[in-house]
Amino acid sequence: MAEPTLIQQVIEAAHSLEAAVPEPHQEELRLLIKDLEEAKTTLFVRTAEARPMIERCWRAVEALKAAAPAGGEASEEAFGDFEQAVGKLRNTILVRTQRAT
Repeated sequence: MAEPTLIQQVIEAAHSLEAAVPEPHQEELRLLIKDLEEAKTTLFVRTAEARPMIERCWRAVEALKAAAPAGGEASEEAFGDFEQAVGKLRNTILVRTQRAT
């Protein structure tokens, strides 16, 4: 079996956090995971330009994994960073898609 791509690793790590994030963020996390799954199917994620954004998502989800069990401000900040990283990737894909059509 092939090694999972970095974006797939981000998705799997985010799925593992569904029960660990505070209740107010659980639905948002599910939406962010959906955004990542949709991004995975785009050609953009295979480009060199996407790599830094995907790496940012990876760093953010790893920080969230570390902070989520303890909760508190660190967890909130880590969740916000993950949300921003996924948002940047999603928005870049939307802009690229609009330009292509």
